[in-house]
Amino acid sequence: MKRAFLSLYLLIVLATLGLGWALDQLWNAYQSEHNTPAPGATLTEILRLASEDRELDQTRALIHGIASRGLADVRLVPLEDISGASMVERLEAGEPLSFEDAEGGLYHYQKLPDHPQVVVIGEADFAQSRRLESLLAVLFYIALAGVVFFWLWPLTRDLTRLERHAEALGRNPEYPLVELRGHSPAQRLARAFNHMARRIRDLLRSQKEMTHAVSHELRTPLARMKFALEMAQDSRSPDDLRHKLAGLQADVAEMDQLVNQLLHYARFEQEPELHTTAGDMPGLIRDLSQRLSGHLNQPARIELDSQSPAESFVCDWQLMERALHNLLQNALRHARDTIEVHLHADEHGYRIEIDDDGPGVPESERRRIFESFVRLRESPEHHAAGFGLGLAIVQRIMQWHRGEVRVERAPLGGARFVLEWPPQVVERP
Repeated sequence: MKRAFLSLYLLIVLATLGLGWALDQLWNAYQSEHNTPAPGATLTEILRLASEDRELDQTRALIHGIASRGLADVRLVPLEDISGASMVERLEAGEPLSFEDAEGGLYHYQKLPDHPQVVVIGEADFAQSRRLESLLAVLFYIALAGVVFFWLWPLTRDLTRLERHAEALGRNPEYPLVELRGHSPAQRLARAFNHMARRIRDLLRSQKEMTHAVSHELRTPLARMKFALEMAQDSRSPDDLRHKLAGLQADVAEMDQLVNQLLHYARFEQEPELHTTAGDMPGLIRDLSQRLSGHLNQPARIELDSQSPAESFVCDWQLMERALHNLLQNALRHARDTIEVHLHADEHGYRIEIDDDGPGVPESERRRIFESFVRLRESPEHHAAGFGLGLAIVQRIMQWHRGEVRVERAPLGGARFVLEWPPQVVERP
């Protein structure tokens, strides 16, 4: 908005100055070609000649010559033809008078010495000058309208393209994104439109993937539950019946876990307003490590390495806790013996590294694992442990912090997940 206002304002100011200068030059050129003596100068010359004891006929001849050459609109009027007693008195006293007619023309009246005649002088080319002035005014406004149209036409063209792309996107979400020139006034609107289009595509793909994934994940436990119920009906042994019911409980727990994961994932569909404060990142890591390792029989050892002050990290702690929870849970699931967490904070931003000594992530899969419902081919117990949503949630949280998450090969031999985000403004209470 500010850029468009400034560009239009400067264009109008510069166009006004330029057009004003050009039209002024035209007017000066016209005036130089049609330069006429001022009525006052002509009147002075006539009075000078009349005062040299010339006859009235000679004065009439002089006035006729001036009028015939177009130098001025000059004529003699008998004094008795002048209406108004006050005007006659003033003229007889030798006072020059000036009047404007209905069209704005200026006329001068002066009585000749020793003669009952009044000289009336006006501008001979007044009407033509007025027509030229009107023409120049029309040209000025037409040219100014052309300048504004020149500024508005690219904007109107680009807005029309955006309108067509919006209609096409409504019919086909995979319609190509709009591309505008870099200096277009609607460039920022186009970037926002393309961001919206990509977001709509991601949401539709996510919805499609979720539909397929949920149907697939629910089909397997439902089939096991159906089979277990049929077997339980034919079971005669209490121990066998308890075994079947335990299997049903495990399948119900798996379905409940899937529903909870989907609810968590649905909460991360829309970007929230971040509440960034300074906090104790090492303390959060220790707390998460204890909570996640407490229910495991032989959990991997989690080692923390932090060379930064305790409260040097600034982020939205509720969201960051969810991201670290998912990464540490993922590391505990795959690590053999050791997990290392490295913390680093400085004026350039924040960095967290979570290393494990597990099998690692193949290089060809390192970008794909952050997509929704994507899981690598693993052992059956790992396959049943997750639904491919944890890392997708981590990526969204880092995007909301204007940062990134990536996976590398760890010095321990397994996977290294790196969280990086720029300095954040501490929110005041």
